[in-house]
Amino acid sequence: MSIGSETSGILNATELGLLSHYITQTSRTIPFDELDFYALSVGIPNLAFNSKPVMSSLIALAAACKSHNIVHTTQTPLAESTILEIQQLLELAEHHHRTSLQHIRRAVTSSGWYDSVLANAALMVLYASASHSIRVRLASIARRSGIELPHDILPQHSQWITFTRAAHTASTAVLSGLLNADMNLSPPISPSLYESMNVTSSVLQPQSGPSENTKLHFIPLVRSTYARAFQSLRKKIETVADCFKDQEMFGLRYNDVEACLQTLPILEKCASVALSGKVNGDQSHLSRAEVLLPGEYSRVSSWVGNYMLSVTSMTAPKALRRIIMSFLNEAPTEYLNLVQEVLDNSSVQTYTGDLVARGSPTGGIQPLDATHLLAIEIFAHWLVLVMLLDGVWWIGGIGRWELGQIVSLMKTQQPFYVSPDSKETWWPESMYMINMELMPDA
Repeated sequence: MSIGSETSGILNATELGLLSHYITQTSRTIPFDELDFYALSVGIPNLAFNSKPVMSSLIALAAACKSHNIVHTTQTPLAESTILEIQQLLELAEHHHRTSLQHIRRAVTSSGWYDSVLANAALMVLYASASHSIRVRLASIARRSGIELPHDILPQHSQWITFTRAAHTASTAVLSGLLNADMNLSPPISPSLYESMNVTSSVLQPQSGPSENTKLHFIPLVRSTYARAFQSLRKKIETVADCFKDQEMFGLRYNDVEACLQTLPILEKCASVALSGKVNGDQSHLSRAEVLLPGEYSRVSSWVGNYMLSVTSMTAPKALRRIIMSFLNEAPTEYLNLVQEVLDNSSVQTYTGDLVARGSPTGGIQPLDATHLLAIEIFAHWLVLVMLLDGVWWIGGIGRWELGQIVSLMKTQQPFYVSPDSKETWWPESMYMINMELMPDA
C-alpha cells in the first residue's frame, strides 16, 4: 500500500479551521522541549498531508483543544448555544477518531507506514486524554450549576485508559520490532536544526503539570505525606497475598494478586521520581544512543522515533506529566483490566454526584472482591499524583474527577484487610477532600 493511495482528501471549511487551530495553537501548547516542538508543529502536520489517519487524528485533537478554549473563556453557567457548539465539536472529533482507527488498522500491515502508525499513536493518546478531560470539565460545571447535559458529551468511563494503553502498546511494538530486526532509525536530526528554533517564544504555554495553586499548596502536602501512605498500601497488598498462599478466599484469583504486586513498585517508582526526584530500582529504559545509530534499511524517520521514545517512556521521561502518566504505559495489562472492570461495570458516578450501580434499579452497590479492591486502592493512590497535573489542558481535572468516583465507591465497601475499628484515614480520600477545599471551582 503506498502512502499516496491514502491521501488526506478534501477538507471542508470547518476542518480547515481546525487544521489552522492545530498549527497555531494546539501544537504550541503541548511541546515540552525542542524535539516535541519539531514533531508536533513541523513533522506531524507535514506527515498529515499524505496520511489520512494522521490528518484525522490531528483534526480530532484540534477539535478537543478548541472545546477546551471555549469552556475556559466562557462564563458559567454555560449557555445552551455554547453547549451545542462544544457538542458538535466533540461529535466531529469522534468521527475523525473513528476514521483514523479504521485507516490505521490497514496501514499497520504495510512496512512503509511506520511513521504514520507511530505519529498517529501519539496523537491518539493526546486525544483520548483531551476528550475525557473536556467531558469531565463540562460535567463538573453542570454539577455545580444544576444543569443537565446531553448524554453523548458526558465522561465515557475508562475509554481514555483503553486508548492510551493501546496506542502505547502499538508504538512500542513497532519500535522494539525495528530495533530487534536491526533496522535502526535514520540518522538523527542535526542539533543545529533544533538550536535554530526559538522554542521559548514559539511555544505558547509549555505545560509540564501543576497549576500555580497546586504548586504552592497541594504539592507540598502530597510530598510530605505520600511515603507513609504508600507504606500502608504495601502492607495491605502483602496482607492479601499472604492470605492467599494456602487457599483461595474471598473470590480471589492469585494471578490478579500477582498483577497488583507487580504494579506496586511501578507506582512507587513513579511517585518517587515525581515527588522526590529519586528512582527506586533499575530503569529498563532504552538509551538514546542505542536507537540513534544510522541504519542502511531505516524504516522510521528520526524525529518520529525519538519523539515516540520520549512519550512512550522507553527513555526516562523528564516532564512531570510524562513521569506520572508513564504509570499507564508500564502497569501490567492484567492490572489495568481489573481497574477498568470496576470503572466500567461496577458503578458509575453521574455528573450530579450520585453513585449509581449499573443495571440496578435500586441503586445498590455490589461488594467488590478483594482483587478488584486492591487494584482500585493502587489506582486511587496514582490518581492523587494525576491531580498534580491540573495545569495541563489535556489532563486537567481527570485526576480529581476519577478519584471522586472511587472515594464514593469505597465508602460502600468494607475490605476484609481493613479492620472495621481502624481509625486510619484513607490517604487518597484525604488528598481529595483537601484538593476540593483548596480549589472548589476547579
